[in-house]
Amino acid sequence: MKIEVLYPEICTLFGDKGNMKYLSQCLPDAEFVSTELNDKPLFLQEEVALVYMCSMSEKSQELILSRLMQYKDEIAPMLKEGRTLFLFVGNALELLGSYIQREDGSKVEGLGLFDFYSVRQAPNRFNNLMKAKFKDMTLIGYSSRFSHTYGISEDISFCKTEIGKGMNPDTNDEGIYTGKLIATYLLGPLLIQNPDFVHFLLAELGWPMDKIPYEDAMREAYAYKLKEFAKPELELS
Repeated sequence: MKIEVLYPEICTLFGDKGNMKYLSQCLPDAEFVSTELNDKPLFLQEEVALVYMCSMSEKSQELILSRLMQYKDEIAPMLKEGRTLFLFVGNALELLGSYIQREDGSKVEGLGLFDFYSVRQAPNRFNNLMKAKFKDMTLIGYSSRFSHTYGISEDISFCKTEIGKGMNPDTNDEGIYTGKLIATYLLGPLLIQNPDFVHFLLAELGWPMDKIPYEDAMREAYAYKLKEFAKPELELS
């Protein structure tokens, strides 16, 4: 099994590289491949089980798009075929839309794989504690971003927030979940904070486990955080 991590040299924010460090302990026999900025993505060349990308700066978003646009017509069928699982966290999901609008009103063309768009609002950062429902599980974490995203329909949203807002302040629908693609603003890191989601992800990869590494400690921390989320005065500063 091969797992590809896209652009880890510039996608480095919020500790979300830790998701793959943890997954490598769940899948010690898997081969983890790092694709650098000037390399052609491995998933476009051979079979890859999972492609992962995490948060980056706004400047890095534009750098990555400048490299990926040449492969736009190759990437679109990969998402539709559903052979490879894609997991994008943080503002990585914004690359998939029609465009990203800069603060001055100019636009950066996105990959156009979905008919949504993102609007930056720097220097105003949107920090948001999140508790959300995905399938039969409750996910916890937070978002921290300069953009809001608009135009993602409810039928392809990843989860629905119970605490915090979703893709923008006017919705509780959060992220994208369609076929083999999961894209979410939810940070944390996502896997380490949510053991049930780890089980889901492993099952999607065809590698279910009765018990994941450090599961008891993860569940203890998860239960504690759920209690913290129940406090009415809780906020993310």
